[in-house]
Amino acid sequence: MSSIKDYLAKIVSEYKEARLHEEFAGHHLGDLMRHQLPEFLEEKLSSNYKIDNYIIKGSIGMGNWAKVPWLAIMNKDITTTTQEGVYVVYLFSQDMERVYLTFNQGVTRSTKEEFTNNRDKLRAKMDLGDFKTDNEIDLAESGKGKAYELSNICYQKYKAEQLINNQISEKELIEDLIEIMKIYQKYYENYYLELDAAEIETGEGVSENMDDLTTKEILTQIKNYIKAQGYTYPDNLIENFYLSLKTKPFVLLAGISGTGKTKLVELFARAIGCSSENDRFKLISVKPDWNDSADLLGYSNIRGDFQPGPILEIIKKAAEDPVNPYLVCLDEMNLARVEYYFSDFLSKMETRHYAGDQIKTDRLLNENDFDQNDSNDSKAKYSNLHIPDNLYLIGTVNMDETTHPFSKKVLDRANTIEFNQIDLTAFLEEDYSVQAQSLKVNNQFLKTEYLNLKDLLPAKKDEVQRTTEELERLNKILKKANLQVGYRIRDEINFYIVEALDKELLAKNTAFDKEILQKVLPRIQGSSAIIKEILLELFDFFSGSSFSQENGQLSNRVWNYYQANQESFKYPESAEKTAYMLRRFEEDGFTSYWL
Repeated sequence: MSSIKDYLAKIVSEYKEARLHEEFAGHHLGDLMRHQLPEFLEEKLSSNYKIDNYIIKGSIGMGNWAKVPWLAIMNKDITTTTQEGVYVVYLFSQDMERVYLTFNQGVTRSTKEEFTNNRDKLRAKMDLGDFKTDNEIDLAESGKGKAYELSNICYQKYKAEQLINNQISEKELIEDLIEIMKIYQKYYENYYLELDAAEIETGEGVSENMDDLTTKEILTQIKNYIKAQGYTYPDNLIENFYLSLKTKPFVLLAGISGTGKTKLVELFARAIGCSSENDRFKLISVKPDWNDSADLLGYSNIRGDFQPGPILEIIKKAAEDPVNPYLVCLDEMNLARVEYYFSDFLSKMETRHYAGDQIKTDRLLNENDFDQNDSNDSKAKYSNLHIPDNLYLIGTVNMDETTHPFSKKVLDRANTIEFNQIDLTAFLEEDYSVQAQSLKVNNQFLKTEYLNLKDLLPAKKDEVQRTTEELERLNKILKKANLQVGYRIRDEINFYIVEALDKELLAKNTAFDKEILQKVLPRIQGSSAIIKEILLELFDFFSGSSFSQENGQLSNRVWNYYQANQESFKYPESAEKTAYMLRRFEEDGFTSYWL
């Protein structure tokens, strides 16, 4: 091909069919966008610009077809990645009806407020020639394409039919490209170079190039940030918390009051760029009188006006800003009965399904939640809300006489991390002199990779088989009291272990040990003899011992055996918890996971 028009026409003619029906790997459009067109543009621009100062990069997606393919031209002094900074980029609409030549911004490492404010400032300050500066770009209904509509500074639109039918000349396309490159150069000379160093740095943002950091390295920086604020947590807790959120965006932090549960949520959120200041972190205090979903989601008052609940606004913000994570902490979640006010939300969470590259749920609210005479615009504002895949919900719970217990329905749907390790002198051993910046991570860092067990197959078949066979052995023990785990727990334990191994965060047995603690043992409680029998068999399973074959008072012997041999146990944390539960059974005649 010998013209920009030929390349653009070929893409709009073939891309939609390819995306819907053809294999991604090795497709010729990938070579065209990644190599052929960038090389062609380098040649065209080389006579006007020192092309070595620029990166020209195109993409049709990473591992799968992108809804909105693109080709960007980046000044190396400004940015080397489309995730941040300002650059020139061709954007193709999802329906392949339009191509936009835009002066645009990266959205991955900025909030919606940041890039729209920057857009408005540049439109007001710069001479953008004949390029359009409205907000009429139409790229996609959702996802990153929607964000690029908002981050655009100026643009020129080409209709697909004009390109295909030669209604646009090559000269016009070249002139537009040269003109927008002049705008880019003016931005570099008159605005970017004049920025104060403090403005160039990201402040709360990335202290290193996030593209070069592994998940393990990011978590190390998160732990350093938390430590720099003066807080210490046990080994592997941050990795476990991350993996729990990655597996499913609903996690419970349980334990006695004052052990740092709420603070962990706040510090973790700040460490990844989410705060109450930028509206990406919200702390909601649960009230003891909450008794139905209206207390959380909203209701119509006596005048017929809908009053949104405390969680709706952040859900709406998250839905409008899909590239960034949003965290919600439901503090002291079990001051009220969780099943009363949270059951509707839990049920909607279980409707998660893939919608293109996004994960969606059924609508949170329906017609019955709004009064027919609703006089405000709340129905239009909230009626189509789903739980977005960038919203993460963490509940903190105190297990004492002032709170309500959890049902299996709730426990089955969350990883429950217990806070019961208290070392009042731990802070004396820590070095708090290290300073650490928070990071700006995009939603991909936390976004769930798997929804169904089939998503792991066939690539992870061997690992899934090993984990599931181990769970089956556990189920044979639990079945005696009808406490066996079901398919949901099987799937989520597999997701957790695969993520832990793929990202090299935890060893396999350590990961499985964590999941037994968080998904299996919280189900066990009671006073019948069969509960003691199950606890002894579980301890044998975790430790390789044979106490279940003996009779009498065994808790002291079990505990002494644990202390002497724990280093050789396959699942030491679960063995320790089981020993505690057995001791409580023999002392009180009743036991439960919550001590």
